[in-house]
Amino acid sequence: MESYSILSNEEMLDFYMERKKSKAMWIKWELEDMQSNPSDDFKCLALKSNPYDWQFAIRGPNGTEFEGGIYHGRIQFSEEYPNKRPIFTLLTENGRFKTHTELSFLDDIWPFRAYSVRSALLELIELLPTYPNGALGSVEYDKEERRALAIKSREAAPKYGTAERQKLIDEIHEYMLSKVPPVPSNGGGDVRLSSQNDRDRRKQDMVTKKRKRKQDINLIFGNTINADNCSRVGFFEFGKRLKSLWC
Repeated sequence: MESYSILSNEEMLDFYMERKKSKAMWIKWELEDMQSNPSDDFKCLALKSNPYDWQFAIRGPNGTEFEGGIYHGRIQFSEEYPNKRPIFTLLTENGRFKTHTELSFLDDIWPFRAYSVRSALLELIELLPTYPNGALGSVEYDKEERRALAIKSREAAPKYGTAERQKLIDEIHEYMLSKVPPVPSNGGGDVRLSSQNDRDRRKQDMVTKKRKRKQDINLIFGNTINADNCSRVGFFEFGKRLKSLWC
């Protein structure tokens, strides 16, 4: 029969402290790595009062409706980190993810690929312009609304939490403003204007087509009623001509 040794309270405390120390060292290393190798895509800072609680911001990907946007969020590390993913939440309204809601985008990939905060933030940037098809924790705004939110996100950092946290948020926002390309010169207006013009043209085309169909139908009715030889027109031929207008 196998025998199991039982750890004393002191040994259990030592084990817990070593594990906590390892977690703290890992998190500290990740933060120092990102500070020594800064990115134009994101910025992270940790609270001095709680090194397991970070603030971050990411940029909107270029060539999308998010371009020029600055999106703030929060990262909270669990006791099981790095074996268990940290909790990501967004503070800036963005049109893709709900704010102040735990994001689940890492649930399937954390054990296999995203073993760092850096890679997780890059993954989040890539997901911004996608459409979630009703996935939990997501919203599905159209491109015009997302574009307007991207422009708005640059105006000021979100107000959130304690004075210590707000100081980090403001610092991160200033950094991102210096790195993220400015909103295109049209300010997003052309995007919305073009879309509106397209909708107006489609609406006018539909009105024109309906008017033409009505005229053609009236013409068919008139020709059918006024035909010299009604037997040559007939209801069967009339039906085929009417059907062709709607196909």
